[in-house]
Amino acid sequence: MHILLPPSEGKTPPTSGPKLDLATLSRPKLTETRRALTRELANVSAREDALTILKTGERTRPEVEAQRNLWNAPCAPAYEVYTGVLFEAAQLGPTDAVTIFSGLFGVTSGTDLIPAYRLSMNVKLPAAGSLKALWRKALAANPPLPESAGPIVDMRSGAYQVWNPRGQWWDVRVRDASGKVITHMAKHYRGLLTRVLLDSGSDDVADVARSLGSISVESEGNRRHLTLIPHEALVR
Repeated sequence: MHILLPPSEGKTPPTSGPKLDLATLSRPKLTETRRALTRELANVSAREDALTILKTGERTRPEVEAQRNLWNAPCAPAYEVYTGVLFEAAQLGPTDAVTIFSGLFGVTSGTDLIPAYRLSMNVKLPAAGSLKALWRKALAANPPLPESAGPIVDMRSGAYQVWNPRGQWWDVRVRDASGKVITHMAKHYRGLLTRVLLDSGSDDVADVARSLGSISVESEGNRRHLTLIPHEALVR
């Protein structure tokens, strides 16, 4: 079982740790692209129009300004740095089989050492251009997972779907009892599902998902669309 995750907007900056060393990250064929983006992000973060370019608000100014020194920022495992709603529910650890997509790094493992950063996949940088287009091309040339990876479950939001598996894979929709798409808490339920799938030891995605609620499955080629209606006891 392998899970594809988005990053989280919420991050906990490491207070200590090694400096960023791109050569140590997994998927080393992406190193030069990562290097160019890290360099440009540090430069953009020093501009007066940095918030506009990075499509973020005034409340994030301290985070953006900190990126001027991104190369010297302390790093920690990605599963500790990302602390948004999905990651809070997933409670990831160092042995969990996850691939985390990122506007800055393309993809990382959960244990790759990264700093806190602010760079959405929806951004267009002055030199690099559209990050979606850049990473779509880079990951097409350097697939992050082999076809033999086994069942893959996609928990990503649309912006981060810049690469799709060639073998069998699943995506996840979350609806309420009336059939309405859940948007506000969808990340929470995807995080819970991530945790039970990783803990299950089973390749039967649908059967494991039933532990959280009722499900339906639709097939489209090698892709399975899983719709989850969470148990009432899980609904916030």
